[in-house]
Amino acid sequence: MKPEWKTILPLLHDTHCHVNLYPDPAGVREQIAIDCMQVVHVTTSPAEYVECAAAKGATVELAPGLIPQDIGELAPQLDHFCELIAAARFVGEVGLDYVTEDAGERQLQRRVFERILRCCEDCGDRILTIHSRRAAVDVMAMLDGFGGTPILHWFSGTQEQVNAAPRNVYFSINTAMIVSRRGRNLIAAMPRDRLLLETDGPFVRIDERPARSHDLYLVVEFFARQWNCSEMKAAEQLSANFSGLQGAGA
Repeated sequence: MKPEWKTILPLLHDTHCHVNLYPDPAGVREQIAIDCMQVVHVTTSPAEYVECAAAKGATVELAPGLIPQDIGELAPQLDHFCELIAAARFVGEVGLDYVTEDAGERQLQRRVFERILRCCEDCGDRILTIHSRRAAVDVMAMLDGFGGTPILHWFSGTQEQVNAAPRNVYFSINTAMIVSRRGRNLIAAMPRDRLLLETDGPFVRIDERPARSHDLYLVVEFFARQWNCSEMKAAEQLSANFSGLQGAGA
C-alpha cells in the first residue's frame, strides 16, 4: 500500500464486515481504529448481536442481523429481532437466500424478510445490508416502495436487475467482485452515486488470508481506473455516497 493511503483510508467505509468471525476480532477492531475507517459490523442472529454489543468500538457500527440461511432456527426470534432494530441505525445481515430449493423454506424467508422491512419502516427508516443470493427477483420486488435505505451486498444478479433497481437501492462492492469479468460488468451498470464498499470479511479472502477493511484500497484503485480519476477523487466520491446513505437513513 502506498504511503498516501494513510490519508485516504479515513475517507473509506466498510458496510458489511463480520468482525467477530475473524480469528482475532480484537486485532481487527484495533486495526480499524488505527486506519480511522467507518465499519458496519454485521451479525447473523440476535444472540450474536447481543454478545458483540459490549465490544463495539467508536468506528464500528454494530448491526442486528437475521441471516436467511438459518431461517428455520431463527424465525422464532423475529419479535426479539424487531426490538433490536428499534435501537439500531444499521440492520444486517438480512434478506433471502435461494440456494435452498425447499419451497417452504423460501416462503418462510420471504415472510420473515417482509416483516423485517415493515419493522424498519415503523422504526423511522433503517439502513439495511441485504443478502440476495439467487433471489434477486424477489428481493427487488419486495424493495419496491420500501421506505428505508437498502444496500444490496455482493449483488450477483443481472445487469437488467441492476438497471431496474429502485432508486433508493445502493450496491456494496468487495475485492472478490472486481476480479471477474461478470462482476466488473455488473459494477459498470451500477449508478456511480449508489456505490459503496464492503469486505464481507472474513469470508472474502486475499492471498489466502481474510480480507480486512483497509484492503478496500484495492477497490478504490479499481474505481479510479474505471472513472479515469485519481485515487483520492474516487475515495471522495465513495465517501460522499456513504454520507448520502447515512443522510437518507437518518
